[in-house]
Amino acid sequence: MNILITSNFKKYYKTYIDFVDHYWINYFEKKNYVFYQLPNSKKISEKILRTINNVDLIILPGGNDVIKKDKYTKTRLLVEKNTISYGLKKNIPILGVCRGMQVINNFFGGKIHRINGHMKKNHDIYMKKNIFGKSKHNVNSYHNYGINIISKSKKFNILATDKDNNIEMFKHKKRKIYGVMWHPERANNFNILNKIIKLLMK
Repeated sequence: MNILITSNFKKYYKTYIDFVDHYWINYFEKKNYVFYQLPNSKKISEKILRTINNVDLIILPGGNDVIKKDKYTKTRLLVEKNTISYGLKKNIPILGVCRGMQVINNFFGGKIHRINGHMKKNHDIYMKKNIFGKSKHNVNSYHNYGINIISKSKKFNILATDKDNNIEMFKHKKRKIYGVMWHPERANNFNILNKIIKLLMK
């Protein structure tokens, strides 16, 4: 499988670096997947999207808060929205993880809201459909913003919520686009991530 994944970024000495964390790299290595990292550059990323072929899956990973106003956050958001448009045009499945789910919701007209108690915490989620073998799961959580029923784009069906009805997983009603608010790539095993990707590739 060939995967296109967008980049997170962080400050590094007097500049910034783009990166894909090793949770993802370890997963790709274990599954023998090929991945292409899309940089946070409008010009370069657009050139890559014009020339790349044979992409099977797009992943928008976690990272910085979407609402920040610095130029790096704005550039990443632009690159990721362009990547979603590319996926829609080419009919490529898309997975958004944490921040990536927020970006997808925003792209389709939804909003995000401030959320408490979801940064570096574990909590239960409740499945609307029993797609992972049981109705309740304990998941990790690393986000300051979330999506609720009011802020969710109307293009998506809810697949999981937390106890406060914050949305933890959704699926586009017509497209192969999924979003999850936790980080399945950081779990002790990749069972749930494997099942999500299997759903996307059906």
